[in-house]
Amino acid sequence: MSMPFTLPSMPRRRPAGIALYFVIAAACSAIVPATARALGGPRPITVSAEGELRRPGAHTLSPGGTLSDLIFAAGGFTGDADPRGASLTRISAAAAQAAELRETAGRLAPEPGASEEAREAARPVVALLLGLRPSGRVPVRMTHPRLLKNSPRDLPLEEGDALRVPAKTDTVNIAGAVRAASGAVPFTPNLPLAEYIRRAGGYAGDADRDRVFLLRADGTTADLAPGFVTWNAAASRWEVTALAGGPPEIGPGDTIVVPRAPPRGLPPDIARKLPGILVRASEVAGAPVILP
Repeated sequence: MSMPFTLPSMPRRRPAGIALYFVIAAACSAIVPATARALGGPRPITVSAEGELRRPGAHTLSPGGTLSDLIFAAGGFTGDADPRGASLTRISAAAAQAAELRETAGRLAPEPGASEEAREAARPVVALLLGLRPSGRVPVRMTHPRLLKNSPRDLPLEEGDALRVPAKTDTVNIAGAVRAASGAVPFTPNLPLAEYIRRAGGYAGDADRDRVFLLRADGTTADLAPGFVTWNAAASRWEVTALAGGPPEIGPGDTIVVPRAPPRGLPPDIARKLPGILVRASEVAGAPVILP
């Protein structure tokens, strides 16, 4: 009985055209990015995330990557994170802040014909500003990354940016001209400024009580002892304090800064400007700036 004859199975081959397609595609994937970089095309950016994030460290994002993209890449916040106190630092911002400090210090230097008393009074102030290290901090208002995505707060990032998310805290810092050593006191919701100062031992004799300000955990500042009319920097306008909602709320992680009175002998125009300059200097340094 004859057995049926069958041809042996042959390995299936891709058509030559398909194989050639994959070869060309692989070559293009290697060549096109290099060509785009050579022609000045957009590049990926390397940024970092530190603190209370699930995957801290350096992360590479696509061109145009944003704050929310970095948080997603870093795995999101941990359970101990305090997004309210998050800070973003930037190389280009630090350079601009350094130039700002130098320009401000130059404006505070007395005119060539000023008295020796004026020069002596201004010298430590100018030295203080020139000795500050700019933080490079860019204020951010952090929320859950899904709410942050595509919102006006979802800032585009730059090469070398660094995001730091601190752990939750239950204290308020007090710095400057208070009788007790500057430090932290327990946070109490709705506690007024006067009580926080009392817990720090009260005002020191050289305190400028009318210029107390708040350095918030997010790096922004607010006047805690405003007069009848105060300048709103965010809105670029003067506001009647009673109509502006009163003093800002003090929160955990914030710092109450009690300045010292300007040194005697300063020219009147410099003495008037100095409190506002020190507030701005605190934003630039990311820490309270107090006269020696």
